[in-house]
Amino acid sequence: MHLADKAGWQVSAFRTARWDTHAGNCGVVEVEGLRYRIRLTPRVRTTLVDDAGGWVSKRPAFSHAAWTEPVLEPDGFVPYLGG
Repeated sequence: MHLADKAGWQVSAFRTARWDTHAGNCGVVEVEGLRYRIRLTPRVRTTLVDDAGGWVSKRPAFSHAAWTEPVLEPDGFVPYLGG
C-alpha cells in the first residue's frame, strides 16, 4: 500500500473482506476503486548465505513472496461453468 500510495494511486485497505489465511491470503486492498487480494506464500527460490561455521556457504532455499490478484467476482456471485 505504501509504494502504491507513494506513486500517486488512491489506495485503501478493504477491512470487511473475508480471506483464508491457510491459503496465503493476507487481505484485500482497493486501488483506484478496484479490489485486489494480497497473497503471501513460500514460493520463491533464493540463495541462503550462512557464515555461522566460520566460512561463507551458500545453499538454495525458499523465501516468501507477496503479490496481488484482482478480485473479479462480486460478493456471492457464482460463475456460470456450463457448456
